[in-house]
Amino acid sequence: METLRLNSLLKTDLKELRDFLNGKSEMLVVTHFFPDGDAVGSLIAFGGMLDQLEIPHILAIDDACPGKYSFLDGFSEIRNLKADPLDRTFERAVILDAGAISRIGSAQKAITKSTRVLNIDHHFTGDIYGNINLVNTQAAATSEILFDLFTDLGIEITKKMAAALYTGILTDTGRFRFANTTSHSMHVAADLLLKGIDAGVLTENIYYNMPVHQMTALAKALFSIELYSDNRICVIGLDGDETTDDTEGFVEYAASIKGAELAVFYSETEQELFKVSLRSRCDVDVSLVATRFGGGGHQKASGFRFRGNLTTLKQRLITVLAEYLPPVAPSSTSETPLG
Repeated sequence: METLRLNSLLKTDLKELRDFLNGKSEMLVVTHFFPDGDAVGSLIAFGGMLDQLEIPHILAIDDACPGKYSFLDGFSEIRNLKADPLDRTFERAVILDAGAISRIGSAQKAITKSTRVLNIDHHFTGDIYGNINLVNTQAAATSEILFDLFTDLGIEITKKMAAALYTGILTDTGRFRFANTTSHSMHVAADLLLKGIDAGVLTENIYYNMPVHQMTALAKALFSIELYSDNRICVIGLDGDETTDDTEGFVEYAASIKGAELAVFYSETEQELFKVSLRSRCDVDVSLVATRFGGGGHQKASGFRFRGNLTTLKQRLITVLAEYLPPVAPSSTSETPLG
């Protein structure tokens, strides 16, 4: 098993990747369920590379893609495995932006012990599960890793691929405001803009084009606000009657509450199946929390699926989050003597 942990691709490692890409057998390319902008962007961009190499492939996700990304060229090529399951296995598979193989859901059925797997990711939780693992935990997004990969392989980054990669970096850095934003992220974004994409149009479509039903769902989530541990933990959510197909970013509203150090957003996607997003505004590593529930992610942003009732979810999660919160230091006040 080859593991590549890189800040940029080493030329000596490219042979392993080129050997994997050689051949004409159909390739399965998948990303994690509940896809975000980096998942969708990575998938479209990788598909663009395979088009250039004339490698037959299937792009797939275990869920429907959020409609806000439908403006991206290549969006319609992504197969929703809930609506159109795979009925066979593959010799080669690429898994993008998934910290654990369990995060690809039903796509696992198409991968056997004989399937050769390329894992490309920037998360630091979960197992190193590929035959080849291109893992750069310093990258802001998997899309950033793909930019370096395409550059070192001599692949032309088309306007279609550039828009997809920019979307991945834009969303995973929170519009370049999260702590994972680096000078390299900004240089990559600048290079992508040189491909002729319009940053304003991309930002408008992703962040300022919310359908009414999604805005209504957000309002209901905000109305559900609950505070725990002296207001240091903020929880918002939607039950099955209120949820919508795109709740990406809802957790950021919980994280924006003054004094909240940890934020939770839950959404009941099926009866007693919850999608849970976590955010940290302190030194608590929420990826450790997500791992305890079978999920993963980053120190500041992670998530997991939970099967059970909402009361049990809240009780267990709040208990675990409270364990990680550091004690509040007693305030020291110095009295000024009266003269």
